Amino acid sequence: MTLLAPIRAVCFDWGGTLMSEQGPDDIPMALWPAVALVEGALECLQALDGQVPLAIASNASLSSRPMVERALARVGIERYFSHIFCFVEIGHRKDQAAFWQVVARELAVPLDSLAMLGDSYEQDALGPRRFGVQGVWFNPHGRLPKGEIATPQVQRLTTFSAWVTTALPPPSR
Repeated sequence: MTLLAPIRAVCFDWGGTLMSEQGPDDIPMALWPAVALVEGALECLQALDGQVPLAIASNASLSSRPMVERALARVGIERYFSHIFCFVEIGHRKDQAAFWQVVARELAVPLDSLAMLGDSYEQDALGPRRFGVQGVWFNPHGRLPKGEIATPQVQRLTTFSAWVTTALPPPSR
């Protein structure tokens, strides 16, 4: 299954999608002794670099934008992101319409031309789809959700970047 609608911006979940969540859960990731990229994250970002605006959309409760930026810098990927949307600053989560209203306004794109990729089926794929966002579930372990899968899913980040590339609108003349 691929994304069919044209995409003008992409949001990525942060922990568990781009960066490993293997660390203490009581301090911000930026302060962990060690941080790491998820397999394929750098290749995915490199493939999309310059194609569309890339953003982080996070429900993290311990990290504000500066802490997310610091963690991204530790693995060398901060330069890829034009925007970072954090629950602690917006006050809403990714399964709430108000979160996506902020994202659409800041990125200046309609919700239906925004793709969201993340490892939480409910928060990153199903929830955003309720508001018109093209939510895609990053499911590297092939887990089965409760009930029927109602969203596209990928097991590799590079598969997602290939989908986005094929769903880019044609260049304007």
